[in-house]
Amino acid sequence: MGLCDGRAERARRGSEGRDRRRRAGARRPDGRRLRHAPRPGAAGSAGEGGPRPARHLDLRRHSLGDPHGRCDRRGPDAEIGGDGQLIASQDPAPATRLALVALLLAAAGVAASAAGWDPRVTLDVVRLGLFDPPEDVFAAVMFHYATLPRIVVSLVAGASLGLAGAAMQAVLRNPLASPTTLGVSAGAQFALALAALAGPAATVLPREAWSLCGALAATGLVYLIGRRTGFEPARLALAGMAITLFLSAASAALILFNEQQLAFLFLWGSGHLAQSDWTSATILIAAFVAALAALIAASRAIGLLAVGDQLAASVGLKTETARLAVLLLAVALTACVVTRIGVVGFVGLAIPAIVRLCRPRSVARSLLASAVLGGLALFAADALAQLSSELTGRLVPAGAVTALFGAPVLFVLLSRTRLPARPHQPAGHTDGRFHDAGLGLLAGLAATLVVVAAAALLIGRTGAGWELLAPSGDGALFLARLPRVAGALLAGAAIALSGLLVQKIVGNDLASPELLGISNGAAAGIVFSALVLGVLSRTALLLSGIVGALGATLVVLWFARRHRDQIAAVLLAGIALGVFLDSIIRIALATASMQAVALLTWLSGSSVLVSLPEVLGLGLLLAATVAVVLAFRRPVALIDLGAEVPQALGLKVRAVQTGMLALAALLASAATMVIGPLSFVGLLAPHLARALRARRLAVQVAATLLLGAIVMTLSDFVGRVAMAPWQVPGGLVAGLVGSLGFILLTSRRRVAGAGA
Repeated sequence: MGLCDGRAERARRGSEGRDRRRRAGARRPDGRRLRHAPRPGAAGSAGEGGPRPARHLDLRRHSLGDPHGRCDRRGPDAEIGGDGQLIASQDPAPATRLALVALLLAAAGVAASAAGWDPRVTLDVVRLGLFDPPEDVFAAVMFHYATLPRIVVSLVAGASLGLAGAAMQAVLRNPLASPTTLGVSAGAQFALALAALAGPAATVLPREAWSLCGALAATGLVYLIGRRTGFEPARLALAGMAITLFLSAASAALILFNEQQLAFLFLWGSGHLAQSDWTSATILIAAFVAALAALIAASRAIGLLAVGDQLAASVGLKTETARLAVLLLAVALTACVVTRIGVVGFVGLAIPAIVRLCRPRSVARSLLASAVLGGLALFAADALAQLSSELTGRLVPAGAVTALFGAPVLFVLLSRTRLPARPHQPAGHTDGRFHDAGLGLLAGLAATLVVVAAAALLIGRTGAGWELLAPSGDGALFLARLPRVAGALLAGAAIALSGLLVQKIVGNDLASPELLGISNGAAAGIVFSALVLGVLSRTALLLSGIVGALGATLVVLWFARRHRDQIAAVLLAGIALGVFLDSIIRIALATASMQAVALLTWLSGSSVLVSLPEVLGLGLLLAATVAVVLAFRRPVALIDLGAEVPQALGLKVRAVQTGMLALAALLASAATMVIGPLSFVGLLAPHLARALRARRLAVQVAATLLLGAIVMTLSDFVGRVAMAPWQVPGGLVAGLVGSLGFILLTSRRRVAGAGA
């Protein structure tokens, strides 16, 4: 027999063996039967002469449990389909888990509602107020036009946000996508603020149209950034957060100068569900039903996009068109909700995450479950908000309650989500063609700082116009401006150095005290000490801020050690921690007395209350920290190269990391104490230093200090003179500039560790 004949014989025998195994019912090595063919004796099996099952992609059983489009592990009862796809078993565990979560949410809402129920609303009143209440029974009228619509709105609005979040996460293959994290809610809010300022001219379009335009603009910008980076989950979420923060700062600036026209945004911006008729409920029901029907009809396309663009395109789906259509539906539904009840965060993020952990068996079931659980979650949150308002005597918005409970869910999600890891890259990395800048750069920055500080001290603006303070002029005015200018200068330098240390230790140039929740930790500590403990001395407040900042740093460090190779997950966990602490601050301020007015002014980043002793204390602390950092510049530079190099040289990496992060937390808390929680100065200043070719650590430290001082001093000066005699807090101006810079950073294709 020749060589070719032997090969043909072996191929024939192998084919016969495969046929015998298929007829007998093949089994995997663990003994479970495969689904490549029907079981022996089954109707239509190949062994009985019936037709063989067609290969197909069973999207009805495809799960969205994996953030990167792969079918998730189904345990020992899972089976493999005829095309090799993992198919879910028929056990009732997913339905049981979803039913249990729904019961828990419903029980929490009912319990909170029962605890705060008005005893005047009896069963007879409920019966009278269900459909057509008599006008002479006031309790029945209130129940029909206030209580019932509020319950319906909470259920439908929550269901809409849950449905929109589930659709966004599926088509973007991103477990961190939601109406809040992608800037949809912030864009709608900003557009409504502009429409309110436009006056009668804005009545040409309904509120929903304005809201939709703002939401589409914000989402479109996030989509363009995500498209450039392949819809990388971490970068897309960070871009969305940057756009959200920018639009929130812009809305705050509009509110600050148009308080009378935009007073409703104070409460509406945190999600307020109070109703006086059935108008909002009717509109939300119509929008939800239409969106639900469209998304269920498109569940096959959504499932294909969740698996991957290549597979979707191979079966003839126009991926870009389908993704944009689903996103448009989700954005429109979210805009309708924001128009009617305001901004409610974390429902669209946390609820789909909970549903995904329960592992529903199909896309349609995942969408339905997200809608049901979203409605129950917002119903429970609103009931808790009403109960808290009744107990404290202060209005607590439902949006703050959802953020309070939604941020921990994001922690759980990040701990269970595996984002793609990338090798460590030094935060100080620059193109090797650039030469290190030295004394020339530092001299230029120092001269710029002198000019900016002199302008802030000597130039002012009143209702009569610009004024220049002469050297022999009003000494009292000069002394009044000096603490403010010096405080802004030193606070900017301190938060900038804190950001540089965080970036060096974490190994990611997108890290900063603001993004890791350190600044919010300091703010939460100060607010807790002032409002809860009643301690108002500046020393006690500083200590409280340090404790809060260190506590936030320890949480981030704990999370970082559990996710050593997932730097982006650490950043997103810091964002979640910051939102969680911010919700606590907002709830505390809502229940506070007149002390809240001064705290609100301070939280916006105003330097009006800075005194010379505080400036001197911050200056001494900054000088001591700079000396310590320069003394340890070699270990810090080695850690910036990765953990392997310093460990090989015998360096105690963990001790150095802990010490440097403690110094960063100390600087952030001190700056927060003096001028409030600044936004993005700690992120931008190190980036600007590297862009100016500062490569050596000593040069980077000096350049970062000068740049942080310049940015914050200039922001405070612009805030003081731009809208004179009214003043914009310097922290708000820095937040606008810094968030714009962050958007530019996240839109770049290659930033060190950004996607890790």
